[in-house]
Amino acid sequence: MQEDFNPYSASSVSMGRPTDEFSELEEIRLKYLSHEAALRAVGSLFLIISALVSSLMTIFTSKFVDEELFNNERTFVLSYWVLVPISLYIGIKMRRLDYSIRNTVVIAGTLMMFAFPFGTLIGPGVLYVVCCKKGRYILSQRYTNIRYLTPALHYKTRPFTKIMAVVISVSVTLFAIYYVSPQFREFLNLPFGVI
Repeated sequence: MQEDFNPYSASSVSMGRPTDEFSELEEIRLKYLSHEAALRAVGSLFLIISALVSSLMTIFTSKFVDEELFNNERTFVLSYWVLVPISLYIGIKMRRLDYSIRNTVVIAGTLMMFAFPFGTLIGPGVLYVVCCKKGRYILSQRYTNIRYLTPALHYKTRPFTKIMAVVISVSVTLFAIYYVSPQFREFLNLPFGVI
């Protein structure tokens, strides 16, 4: 039999790749893309924590550098310097969605809940994002392979989120500079105890 040509039929499009192989992977990736962004936000949170602890410990160390720290009861506070590289490591690995960091984040989120009041509020959110079904799936070797096979898909960050990230970064930097640098305080002509 001869096939009739239908001028109203949809044209066939060649995408240059097997459509059945990638369409299913792309659908999976699109389904979990917003939760990927939430996990990356947890990574950003740990990077912000690293910056805050670093600036606060710089202030504390510079304030008490004249005193003999080893005979001081405040010496234990200097052990918080250990949190800086740990938070930095967790933040970088979470931003990359490295599946090997999941258990470390669960431990850090659990310990975070003991840091009243902010950690008590943020810790359960971190644990939920990492331990829920989507979080466990995204932080797995299988999903890492799917991300590798679909590199063109990315979550589009809203401009408001970008602006808030810049505001937080600038605030942390100015906070550290204000308390560490006497020249900066003189430049602003503010008394030391205002902020």
